[in-house]
Amino acid sequence: MTDMESLTVTLRKPLEDATGSIRYETLTLTEPVLMQVEQFYSAQKKSDGLVAMRLLVSLVSGVPENIIRRMAYTDFRRCEAYLTRFLVWSPSGGGAS
Repeated sequence: MTDMESLTVTLRKPLEDATGSIRYETLTLTEPVLMQVEQFYSAQKKSDGLVAMRLLVSLVSGVPENIIRRMAYTDFRRCEAYLTRFLVWSPSGGGAS
């Protein structure tokens, strides 16, 4: 998983808060912690996968969810592809502990 440590996504269209005082041109994603994954699965049960992934992108990047809502869909899909790798990951070789 060495190539999975982090991903910096350069946004096609920068994101701003409602006042325009905070601007995001990139998002840096890292491996989610267990608590964030638990929140993802909880949101997925309550709503759907898209809403849950938006929450996970927000949690991992530190960008508020109301700003993530304005993200270009192709940028969102890049974030989703990166984070999904963690959600489906399993140890290889039997994972003896």
